[in-house]
Amino acid sequence: MKSFGFAFRGIFDTIKNERNMRIHLCFAFYVIIAGFVTHISASEWVAVLICIGLVMALECLNTALESLCDTMHPEKSEGIRIAKDASAGAVLCAAIASAIVGGLVFFRAEKVNTAMEYFKEHTASSLVIIFTLIPLAVFVRGGKRERK
Repeated sequence: MKSFGFAFRGIFDTIKNERNMRIHLCFAFYVIIAGFVTHISASEWVAVLICIGLVMALECLNTALESLCDTMHPEKSEGIRIAKDASAGAVLCAAIASAIVGGLVFFRAEKVNTAMEYFKEHTASSLVIIFTLIPLAVFVRGGKRERK
């Protein structure tokens, strides 16, 4: 059970310290809402949730590698730069692939029409969704400053 605690601490530390993780979480929040609004299929949910999990996992690994590199070798090093850039590149690849999956799932005529109908018929919940942008923007800006 302790290992679960350590794992969750690692996730929460990443959320607290890494702005990009908070950005990924915000996108995941809206993608999940879009999934419910547009009634995506079970297989589409699988694809979306795998993408969300992959991006979050790689962001945690990227943070771990950067932290380890900064701790073990605080001065500038070409090898450390390459490792950190490659790790960030892995997150970027997953994020791009996830955006493509999202486009394939959500930007089809029937899904866009379903979303438009939902927003027309559910004005109050649509406004709630829109107003969540404010606290989520604060959430993204919060936390510690990123390392340079």
